[in-house]
Amino acid sequence: MSDTNVSAMGERPRLWWLPNALTIGRILTVPILMAGILALGLQRESLLASIPIVGGLFVLATATDWLDGYLARKWKVVSGFGRMIDPIADKLLVAGCLIALCIVARGSWIFLVPAVTIIFRDILVSGAREHAALTGKVMPPTKLAKWKTGFEMAGIAALVVWVMGLAVLPFDNVVPQITQMSKQLGLILIWIAAFLSAYTGSLYLRAAVSD
Repeated sequence: MSDTNVSAMGERPRLWWLPNALTIGRILTVPILMAGILALGLQRESLLASIPIVGGLFVLATATDWLDGYLARKWKVVSGFGRMIDPIADKLLVAGCLIALCIVARGSWIFLVPAVTIIFRDILVSGAREHAALTGKVMPPTKLAKWKTGFEMAGIAALVVWVMGLAVLPFDNVVPQITQMSKQLGLILIWIAAFLSAYTGSLYLRAAVSD
């Protein structure tokens, strides 16, 4: 969430480019993470069908989501490009993971409905923000929208653990209970995020089109 704005205090940091690089790296991670989730969940032969790789990629992607913004603010290198690319990276990460999880779940409605709700909401809100910007309106994130993001990421994390459990299920008698608990927790969190998505999305749309 950053770029090349120079701090009024002096020269820009030597690694001023790092926050943007982390954001772009998060975008590039998404298709690899999707392939890993699919390989694990569908038990396919693949170099990406590895619990450490999938877990590591997910942790890395979510960590950079916090780190890029933290560094940009600390080094005072926040810019228009950073503000634009950071939410795009977040939405791609969420959408990519949800699509992969729906495929692993064989399109089950209990996965598909909240996933479609969240993805559609993000697309609609992006359009609403663009419309608001053209009309001079400011639409800052609401507290509920931040809660929605928290439930969303926690739910995806739990479902990634579920996918990891599927990969070792045939070889371990202890894993089934953890796997089932992760699936149930992940679905509860994703459904909460979906309800918050629908509600906050309606608020953003109403604000964007209001006089």
